Amino acid sequence: MSNKLAIVLLLLVVVSLSGCNRAEDPKAPATDLSLEEYNVFSGYLADTFSRGRKEQDSKQPVKLVFLNTTQSGDDDLLRDENGHPVPWGKTAESLRKKAPALQEATIDSFRKANSRQAVLHRSVRTPIDYEVVTSAQLEAIFCKHWGDWPEYYKQFPGASGIVTWSRVGFNLDGTQALFYESFRCGGLCGTGRYLVMEKKNGSWMIGTDIVVWVS
Repeated sequence: MSNKLAIVLLLLVVVSLSGCNRAEDPKAPATDLSLEEYNVFSGYLADTFSRGRKEQDSKQPVKLVFLNTTQSGDDDLLRDENGHPVPWGKTAESLRKKAPALQEATIDSFRKANSRQAVLHRSVRTPIDYEVVTSAQLEAIFCKHWGDWPEYYKQFPGASGIVTWSRVGFNLDGTQALFYESFRCGGLCGTGRYLVMEKKNGSWMIGTDIVVWVS
């Protein structure tokens, strides 16, 4: 990653984690996630912890922390070397190249779902403890303490960082899903990825994990 792009991502981290110096958004989230969206998230976490980290049990986080509102991901992924947003059409094209099985209907559903935010409640099933936080809680830390990650970890001991999810898009028969996840863990620590999920035998599993940025 170039230094210029790294700086852009760092600024986006600060902005996305808090509402510093911004008026309250009059279009507050007015909808909840669907049951099947929660099933997708739960399947993703179960699959992640069962198959990818068995050999790293000692390194697994004690607690996960999720932001309680969904974010489409448009603000912090796929930017050019000057930090300008890449048009969504190119993003979609890149996703299809990296995940040939990803259906156009799934992508279209993802974009439609993310035209509106949703509220995340404690309805996610995870193998480990987790907490759901509000933007106001994060603002109290990252605005008052000027982006102080040590202060964040004092208030959320054992946390691995902050996870933010988008809404979930589904294909026509409900067997494929797509969502975006951003993970922030301090300064230039974090990743952004798209997850293509596949429903097999009634359970959601990771089909393709597409990392789009790492800092």
